[in-house]
Amino acid sequence: MNATDRLTELFMRFPGIGPKQAKRFVYFLLREHSQYKEQLIKALEELKFTGKQCEKCYRFFGDRNAQTAKIFCNICDNESRDHSEMMIVEKELDLDAIEKTGSYNGLYFILGGLVPPLTEKPSELVRIRELTSRIHGAIEAEMLSEVIFALPVTDYGDITTQYVEKIIKQIVGIDKVKLSHLARGLSSGLELEYVDRDTFKSALERRN
Repeated sequence: MNATDRLTELFMRFPGIGPKQAKRFVYFLLREHSQYKEQLIKALEELKFTGKQCEKCYRFFGDRNAQTAKIFCNICDNESRDHSEMMIVEKELDLDAIEKTGSYNGLYFILGGLVPPLTEKPSELVRIRELTSRIHGAIEAEMLSEVIFALPVTDYGDITTQYVEKIIKQIVGIDKVKLSHLARGLSSGLELEYVDRDTFKSALERRN
């Protein structure tokens, strides 16, 4: 297998990228000047050595000093954030979109997936153990008072919310923390990564 084919296969591992799109990426790189390729290689090398995953929210972040013992992202490590609120999202793109709205100042937890209908082992699809452990710790430290569900307005999102809410009540306790949901002002089928500022702000303010 030559370099072109290997690179095509690597691009095909990207979410939503098929063979034709992967080939377009390869041909684009072949046409680009060497300086661009060097910049891309340098960025990938930097990502390899400085990319970390937050041990609280599971968000990926860059730490230019790879030798440091930094384990939390700049959101979880920010004392000016409201540590009494934790918002559960599906993925990093949802967190990024919410941050861009500037409407929320609490902390996050990235669930890492959704639960499809009739799944026999939902705990293998989402970070439920990590979530309940974090909630336990935050409650014991008397820092957490509300968990906000901000999952997609889809069947999968609703099923996941029901599953996670049930587990939290069973393991953490019904009266230990308030569980709330974004108001249904969000359009059905909407992915949080595409939400606009006004829509999200309204859904957050009217959460129940």
